[in-house]
Amino acid sequence: MREVCEMGENNLTTVRSNNRTKKFIRAYKLELGMTLILMLLYIVLHFVTGTALTSGNLLNVLQSSAPLLIMTMGQLVVIITGGIDLSVGSIYSLSGMCGTLVMLSTQSIAAGVVACLVVGTLCGIINGALVAKVKMAPFIVTLAMQGAAASITKIVAGGNSQTITLTAFRAFNRGEIIPGVRNYILYMVIIVLLMYFLLRKTVLGRWIYATGSNEEASRLVGIPVDRVKIICYTISGFLSSVAALLGASRLMTVEVTAGVGMELDAIAATCIGGASLSGGMGTAFGALIGTLLQTGINNGINLLRINSFWSGAVTGLVIIVSVYVGMAAGKNKKRKGKR
Repeated sequence: MREVCEMGENNLTTVRSNNRTKKFIRAYKLELGMTLILMLLYIVLHFVTGTALTSGNLLNVLQSSAPLLIMTMGQLVVIITGGIDLSVGSIYSLSGMCGTLVMLSTQSIAAGVVACLVVGTLCGIINGALVAKVKMAPFIVTLAMQGAAASITKIVAGGNSQTITLTAFRAFNRGEIIPGVRNYILYMVIIVLLMYFLLRKTVLGRWIYATGSNEEASRLVGIPVDRVKIICYTISGFLSSVAALLGASRLMTVEVTAGVGMELDAIAATCIGGASLSGGMGTAFGALIGTLLQTGINNGINLLRINSFWSGAVTGLVIIVSVYVGMAAGKNKKRKGKR
């Protein structure tokens, strides 16, 4: 009798495990598909070039991916709400430049870091307030912020790049808080885990998805939609400034045009990872894979010695394909819901 009970318990455990696996595959079907594409991309590149899967190349890819990934996580929460942030690249430039100027004038790394984060956060709050309270279109608001931040960056810097002379700041990117793990890798892991926890395990995360899925219905059930939008744009601005610190620490030089074009890369990475521009869809894991795939494409262009001017064209094509796939997935989801 005891043996029969044990067999029954083992079978029940196996069934539960299989159900969890099936549930995970259904929930992350697109992300798993993109992971497979990413793996195939690097296998093919390594077969052609012989260097794609070397540790040196992979570490370089991760290091160049780190600022974009952090920026993409901010873009993700905005896109899930049904908005878009075109100003992340300019906020990256402005916050990085302001932080650098404060750092150089005070000879204090801490003061520069605080200044950078404050500038990025304020830009995000302004975007969120105009979208949520003034009811302006996200495209218009963030496009205006993009132009304003880019202009202010050139004004405060006098149109010149700035070299960071405080060599200790280099450790922000290349140091090792955990022995054997470079800081930029640690930041990537922490940001992805925090975003996963925010979106999947908190009330705010459920509100973010609800706002993007149906804003009016969310208002009717008592979700503070305006507050949710302001928080999301604030997160986007804050993470853009964190990305600026990481980029500045890597190069130890800040250009007035440092973030130009990064907004396109962030949007592309978010869409590649399964987020829908119509809102209500997207995961932190998907944004991670999208970022790595986006960076991998650029890395492949370099390894194959293709003219780098093709990078923008490839990015644009990837965005179109990703949006189309997202639209198809959304329509399929609606059909299943009706059934």
